[in-house]
Amino acid sequence: MSKRSSPAVVVLVGLTAVPLIAAPVPTRIAADTEVAVYDVSDRAAQRAELHRSLVERESARGLVRALEVKLTEAEKADAEARVVDGRLRVGIEKALCAVVKIGSRAKFGATETAADGTVVWSARVAAPGATALRLHLSPFDLPESAELYVYSADGQAHGPYTGRGPIDDGELWTNTIFGDEVRLQLRAAADDLAQTRLVVAGLGYMGTGLPMAGSNLCSDNAACVENAACWNVSAVAQARDAVASILFASGGFYYICSGGLIADSAAGTVPYFLTANHCISRSSEASSMESYFDYESGSCSQPNCTQPYFGNPDTLGAQIVAGNRTGDYTLLRLSSAPTTEDGNAVYLGWNSSPVANSNGVGLHRLSHPSGSPQAYSAHTVDTSKPTCSSWPRGSWIYSRDTEGATEGGSSGSPVLNASGEIVGQLSGACGFNVNDSCDSASNATVDGAFASYYSQVASFLGPGGPGCSPGGASCSAASQCCSGTCRGKPGSKTCK
Repeated sequence: MSKRSSPAVVVLVGLTAVPLIAAPVPTRIAADTEVAVYDVSDRAAQRAELHRSLVERESARGLVRALEVKLTEAEKADAEARVVDGRLRVGIEKALCAVVKIGSRAKFGATETAADGTVVWSARVAAPGATALRLHLSPFDLPESAELYVYSADGQAHGPYTGRGPIDDGELWTNTIFGDEVRLQLRAAADDLAQTRLVVAGLGYMGTGLPMAGSNLCSDNAACVENAACWNVSAVAQARDAVASILFASGGFYYICSGGLIADSAAGTVPYFLTANHCISRSSEASSMESYFDYESGSCSQPNCTQPYFGNPDTLGAQIVAGNRTGDYTLLRLSSAPTTEDGNAVYLGWNSSPVANSNGVGLHRLSHPSGSPQAYSAHTVDTSKPTCSSWPRGSWIYSRDTEGATEGGSSGSPVLNASGEIVGQLSGACGFNVNDSCDSASNATVDGAFASYYSQVASFLGPGGPGCSPGGASCSAASQCCSGTCRGKPGSKTCK
């Protein structure tokens, strides 16, 4: 028996949902909260206007003096999509260490002075064959007047990036630009010219293995993966505006996982985001994280798989609030509240009642298998499924797929109860045929149990309550423990 190398996510269809065991537990339910009130069409207009202004100010000479990055065949092969340690690898980071001193003759790009006295530096970085590009600037520390933008010839535009980056850590991974070139523009007051310096430490090169048009969902998905657009299930209705696909840098590569917004005690006033610890466990990974909300297919019969993400990213950068390998969770705080394509973001409620040992309980999920649009799948908690030694039942929830399936890229997606509350997040699969995502008889889908680590996040998400006791607490019955395990001699038993 082995652990699947590609953690996956599953969501329950829930045509006949099995209710959770009734118990008084701390719970948070966030309403479908409109984060920003605005006409959605304004967002596209703002992007178009930003792109127009960048093109208007760009220096043709600067674009000609491009930095062209050539990868070896081996590096290109490394950038192709594959599942590594449970995460979907989609690209590599090529070390560059290109230093640009604005105002002096740099290795690439050119500087001009606008009519208003603002200094404008324009440049272009190209990497033939890339599906998409990101730049890693480190250290990143701009003077107060300076603003950096990235854009493309075809209308993509992001920025401004200012100061020490989105989370003020002196690092910047720019937003993804789809295509094999990215244009840069930096604007600064003339007085700040001498203080303005950029160090392009690396280039994120995404390969050609990102999802493209095809089968049941997208061509890279297993036949049993279900397009969420084909399902109308109340348990995941709010999750459509809470679940996101995330792209991040780690160890010289780029990966995709899933995750979701989770409510705090004030019902979503803090942009907390839950994912798997095996996806993001380091501050640099969190800093580089780019989130894509509302990435869903608009059609059941014809999914939108023409590019890896629909629309533009919603947030850039995050900080780790809490995390642990036990339970395989990471709680992040996003650098900003997401402003999604439809103007709505949902912070999912949660429930700390332990379900890992509640056989037959129905679970639901939305995720992004292989980086595709939202997929829907269903599980039933199955206590007869064999366990993997490093994922003990109680700290992890073992379930049987009843609809759909999960794949690499789904890791970290929240698993929900029949009420749409988070009870865990995807770690992967355990079984005898884990290379076949559709073999639900031989494999179990495994989620880190929210109940098992609730005490570690309670100070952020909400006060403790009578729902369950953490590890080490005294107990007389398994139902009192978040892990569902109470062991020891009579009179001195503790939660494990």
